[in-house]
Order: sequence, then C-alpha cells, then structure tokens
Amino acid sequence: MVAAVASSSRLSQVRARMQQRGVDVLLVRSTDRFLNEYVPDDESTRLWLTGFSGSMGDALVTADALHLIVDGRYTLQASREVPEAQVTTTTTGQSIEGAWLDLLAAIAPGKKVGIESDRVSLSLWRTIEARALKAGFTAVPLPISPIDEERGPPASPSSSLAPLLAFWAIDPKLSGRSVAERIALGAPLLEEHQLEGLLITALDELAWLTNLRGDHFAYQATFRAQGLVMRERVVVAADTSTLRRPPEHRPVEDGVVFVGPTALFDGLTPGARVGVDPFSTPHALCAALTARGCVLVEVSSPYAVLRTRKTAAELKHMAAAFAKADGVVDQVQRWLARQLAKNRPVSEADVADTTARLFQESGAFGLSFKVISAVGKNGAIIHYSTPDQSRRVKKGELFLLDTGAYYEGGYATDLTRTFLAGPSTTKATKEQKRLYTIVLQAAIAGMSARVPVGVTGEQLDAIVRQALWRHGLDYGHGTGHGVGVNVHEAPPSIRIGSRISVEPGQVFSIEPGVYLPDWGGVRIENLCTVVDDPVTPPSGVPRRFLRVKPLTFSPLDRRLIERRMLSDHEKRFLSWFGRGNSNILPPSA
Repeated sequence: MVAAVASSSRLSQVRARMQQRGVDVLLVRSTDRFLNEYVPDDESTRLWLTGFSGSMGDALVTADALHLIVDGRYTLQASREVPEAQVTTTTTGQSIEGAWLDLLAAIAPGKKVGIESDRVSLSLWRTIEARALKAGFTAVPLPISPIDEERGPPASPSSSLAPLLAFWAIDPKLSGRSVAERIALGAPLLEEHQLEGLLITALDELAWLTNLRGDHFAYQATFRAQGLVMRERVVVAADTSTLRRPPEHRPVEDGVVFVGPTALFDGLTPGARVGVDPFSTPHALCAALTARGCVLVEVSSPYAVLRTRKTAAELKHMAAAFAKADGVVDQVQRWLARQLAKNRPVSEADVADTTARLFQESGAFGLSFKVISAVGKNGAIIHYSTPDQSRRVKKGELFLLDTGAYYEGGYATDLTRTFLAGPSTTKATKEQKRLYTIVLQAAIAGMSARVPVGVTGEQLDAIVRQALWRHGLDYGHGTGHGVGVNVHEAPPSIRIGSRISVEPGQVFSIEPGVYLPDWGGVRIENLCTVVDDPVTPPSGVPRRFLRVKPLTFSPLDRRLIERRMLSDHEKRFLSWFGRGNSNILPPSA
C-alpha cells in the first residue's frame, strides 16, 4: 500500500496545479481511462494522492479539505488509511457517484469543479452537468488530470511487469460461440443506425467478444485495447508484441483484425457515423472523436447485456472452474487447522500467501481480486485488503476468507467462507454460532429462492436480507453482483435500488454478512444462476417462475451452525448442499 501522503506535499502540489487550471475543486476518480475497477497502483491518481487502497472510492480536493467518498465496504478502511480525510459513506441504495454529487451540491456552489474527463463516462458527464446547473457550480473537463501533470504519466503498462504481460486466444468450445457468431449479434444495430462501426471500450466486453484473455491488469483477465465492431470483423487497437501466438498457443479467430495501439480511428473519414455507448465510453474519448469529424451516435451496446447471458458451454466451464476454487478454499482451511494444531505461528498475510500459492498450484493463471484474509475484529472491515503479517491467528477466532481466481477460460471465480480457526475439536462460542447461523439462513433464503420471471435485483436482495432484518441486523453492501470475465459484472446487480431483472444464464453472487466493529464479521458467499422452474404454475397464475441454482459448494463450517435455529427446509438445503451436485436444484421452501 502507498503510504498516506494526503496532508503532505502531494496535496499542496496538486492544489497549485488546480490553481493554474482555474479550478476550485478537483474530482479524483478511482478508475482509469478504461473505466476499470481494479487499477494498477502506479496508474491510480486517487491512490497516488490519498494513499487509500480500496478498489472503489473517489476523492474531492478543495483548497482546505480532502474528502473520500466510499461505500459501506470501505468506511473503516478509508478512515484508517487516510485519517486526515473527511470520509463520506454512501447511504442505502446510493452510488458513490450519487454521494459525491450530493457533496458537490453542498460545497461547490459558485465554484469551478475540475473533472478527470478520461475517467468519467459520457453518461456520467451529462449527469454532472445537469447537477452543476441545478446546484450552481461549473463542471470543467480536464482530459489530462492535474495529478498526471504533477507526477508525470506512469509507464503503461508498468515497466516492471511488461516482460511478463500477455494476451491470448481461448478455445471457442469454452465460450460456446465463435467470434464471427458474436459479431453477428451486433449486426442489426449497425444496420438500424447506419453505423460504420460500434466502439467497444469496456475491456471485459472486448475480451468476451474476441474470445481473447490477458493479464495486462492485476485481478482481471483482460488486455489493453479498444475495439471497433464493423460488419464482419472487429478491429482491435492493441500492442500485439504481447500476443501469445501459435504453435504454443491457440490462434486468434477469423474476424479479429489488429492495428497499432493508437490507430483504431485512422480509417475513419470525417462524417463517419460511429456508435458509442454513453455508459461505457469515456467523455474525453467522445470529445476526441468529435474533434476528428466523426458523427457520434449514442446507442446501447448489445454486447454489454449479451455477455452476461452465459451459454451452456460457458456455464459448464465456469462450474468446473468454481469447483477448483471451492477445493482451494477448503485446502486453505485444512492447512490453517493443521498449523494451529501444531501451535505454529500463522499470520493473516501467511494465509493470504498460501491461498495465492494453492490457486496457482490448482491451475489458475491469476487472482480475480486481492485475497481478503481477515481474523477477529478485522473481519468487520468488509473489503479488508491489507492482510497483516504481524496479526497472528489464534485458535477459536473467526476467520473470513474471500477469494477468487482465473482458470483456462478466463472467467472469474468468487467465494467467501467464514470459519473457526483451529482443529476440528475447536469449539465456537454461542455468539459466533448465533451470528453465523443468521447469515447462513440469509444465504439459504437466496440460494433456494423460487421467484417469478422478471424478478428484480432489489426483490432478490430483500429475500436474502429478511433473515437478518428479523434480528435487527443488516449489511452495508449489495447482496450480490454479476460475475463473468470480470469478477464484478453488470447486469445483474442484487441490491437495494436495482430494478433490472435477473435472467437465466446470468451468474451472480449471494453474499449476506454481519459486520460489528468491536466484534468482527461473518460473510458467506456463493455464486449462483437462475433457471426455469420445472414446476408449471397452476392455471390462472399469470407468470412462470425461476429457481436460483447454486454453482459453488465449498464446505460450510458445521462447528458454527446452531441447528436448533434452523427450519426443516434449511436443514434439507444443507443436506443437499453437502452433496455438491449442481445438476440438481436445491429443495425449495
């Protein structure tokens, strides 16, 4: 982690740059020019300025204050890493962007607000402009961040990793569709809007479309590129020196044409109609295309949703990858139990390192996010991303392990288990068992749900939370997120405020939790999908139903389950879950 520097020379230097650019407030995003969630440390403007290492969370810099805006996963982490910052946490159902827009409305009337315009989508830029008009501040686009001006542009990619980075083709049998078939899915859009091409900037969308994967970024299976989908091909602007070629690796499929990293638009003449998705295309890139004389046509990329509806081949391959990850998490728990049984010292960082090693030994080519390895009270930090080498694990403590990795097909895995540290004879306290069982009941409610076709993410979220609400408990994050080439994929989004339906073929997490700062945390996370309910509803029922189908089966810690709290349905579910057969639906209530 970068040392906290928010109150030192870097803030002063950036404020001087802001003065030169004529802005009073600077918005500093957690993302990059690809609008990534996980950004290399040496490319993150927010990390360089603040020292806050969470994957999400933006900053506002004024003449006399530094504000950090995070969601509930990172409240404690932000306060600890940047104690001099004023931390704002999103409210239930509010986005980080919504929170800093509210903050700007309060602190920026009459001021000029500089926006890193290569790090906001066209849609978000318009939202900012609308709020600025209402609140009385002026939004100023800054295609080059004052932070990049001050520190200088980072090597891209990181020079220390460049010799190791690559991208490669995967077997179309794992994806269920060829590149040509996927390109064809977008042809009607090109015809309807008479487009010369559709711009693809979302890296996971481009990786999915081209059946290519890469390790250019930590915790992703993507590569640095932009794409332009045309009638029968997709033009990909990328550095092909990092492309792994046959005979060692599978050849790139027909339909993918490479050009240099900056040559994507060289063939476009003034007046060319280019489709851009306003939700995934950076404002600065749209401005550059307009300056070239292109006519921008705002459309919704069909691939943004299609990539979430997994084919049967994708689901089969993902389930196989999940099974490998399930085994790794089980191995880690057994390894830790053996170490503690022999009274060997083990730290949080040791567990994280062992987890990464076992993933590699199981065939994973990378992690899908930084291992969350938290013991005791640290489990209350929802995205605890800095395992402590000095924090030793003690028998009888709760351990929260949240992990994920990438295997052959380049689809993310994601799994959380909370377990009792120590050998099988270790006994749980009554409070450990009570809180764990409540969270387990919430997880079972989601994983065994029968819901009508068209169910929204918000409705499924409520089904899960109800088990906690009965006890006056809740958690400050969504119940689940989509999973695909990236570990966080949308749609779907299983959270309060999400009115988008959950559809068959989508893969998503169910991950309720309880986090008590003076006690610790419990989270249980499994990946699931929804399938058509085989039971036909009675005559007169207006809609068919779907069933949630779990896809991950790493064992649960039976020492933490208070069976007297369980219903008959919950006991039947646990019996089914222990058999680990994803081909059979779980028992319904």
